[in-house]
Amino acid sequence: MGHYKSNLRDIEFNLFEVFGSETHYGSPAFPEIDAETAHTILAELDRLAVTELAESFADADRNPPVFDPGTHSASLPESFKRSYKAYMDTEYWRLGLPEEMGGTLCPPSLRWATGELVLGANPAIWMYAAGTDFGRVLWELGTAEQRKIAQRMSENLWGATMVLTEPDAGSDVGAGRAKAIEQPDGSWHIEGVKRFITGGEHDLADNIIHLVLARPAGHGPGPRACRCSSCRRCTSTGTPASSASATACSSPTSSTRWA
Repeated sequence: MGHYKSNLRDIEFNLFEVFGSETHYGSPAFPEIDAETAHTILAELDRLAVTELAESFADADRNPPVFDPGTHSASLPESFKRSYKAYMDTEYWRLGLPEEMGGTLCPPSLRWATGELVLGANPAIWMYAAGTDFGRVLWELGTAEQRKIAQRMSENLWGATMVLTEPDAGSDVGAGRAKAIEQPDGSWHIEGVKRFITGGEHDLADNIIHLVLARPAGHGPGPRACRCSSCRRCTSTGTPASSASATACSSPTSSTRWA
């Protein structure tokens, strides 16, 4: 038994008695998720949250990821890996993903209800498991090539990061100095330093997709002049895809230099 004491009754009360979610659960928009199915999902995840997911919370907090500057890798404690695998094995991460990515159409309210249970038990699990959600961003906003990457993110359970913050640009995203230089083949060369990148390096997945915010060369100031690029830690053959490297990782966050 872990530290977490959930309140499933409160979650279901809000979903079904306050917001009346049963009126659209099981509707044509969400044919596979009716109210009964939602109750089953929440009950199973509640059981998992208070046991296997919560069990590694204290140990992972006391034994943070260890960064190896020689290999530019960060390893997580085995106890956390077991909890992470237990969650991924449920495949509830598929809820809300596009069907083309192997997902299940799901009311957002149920998706966030499951999130409350996982976040309450072990927040880092939800953060590391967000790779498929980032894949959804690529699917909905990306090119045809990036959509293929999104599908592979789901198929292979790749990790992902949101690479925004810089040493001199935190909440003021428009102050970012990272530069994107378009190449003759249509790809982009990125230069700059990013900080506080959650999940910037870890050994939970074979690959990590970085969504990097940078300003195209020649564009003016401000956030509207920036663009988001997808960068892989390694290619499909397992070789490095860029010269990016994590330079510090004593916690799930890192500082990453692009050149």
